[in-house]
Amino acid sequence: MPSLTDHSSAAATDDFVAALAGLAPDGPVAALRAFRGDATRYTQGSHDALFSNDVVDLTLRERLYAAWYAALLSRADQTAQAYRERLLALETDAEKGADATSALLDSIAQDGAASIETVVATDPRLAAILVHTEALVLRPAATGKPALAALQAARLTTRAMVALAQLVAFVTYQVRVVAALRALEAKA
Repeated sequence: MPSLTDHSSAAATDDFVAALAGLAPDGPVAALRAFRGDATRYTQGSHDALFSNDVVDLTLRERLYAAWYAALLSRADQTAQAYRERLLALETDAEKGADATSALLDSIAQDGAASIETVVATDPRLAAILVHTEALVLRPAATGKPALAALQAARLTTRAMVALAQLVAFVTYQVRVVAALRALEAKA
């Protein structure tokens, strides 16, 4: 399977879901997806739009953290790993660096909410994003006015909140599509 962080590979940029699912490009599941080309194209288009530089008010770093956490909470280890790799590649060029980010991701993966609380001191905005991501994935009924007020207090704009909700909804959809494709591929 090609590296999911290799943005020059066709699988990573043209069909992220196929790369996550490990689909054989000439297999029957790929043929089925080709038959439903619009669904494949729209799914990839949504992915591209949510992770493009055109998204304002929510940084790519924040979006990758939210995507990683949504996949992790959905128990989609390969999808979470793909977003982790993208985040670490991004952080290699950043101030904090990949090592600190990797340690934080490991801590959150192991301890969940307890580790997120430690993020509050250093990055309250990211902590609020992660707390809201967890609520959207695990307790969507808990994402009403008080949860939105917490995001506003962390200086997220309305556009950022909408982008975050769209991103989490998309990643949980993506996780389900990948699981279904893997099951089809296993039976093919």
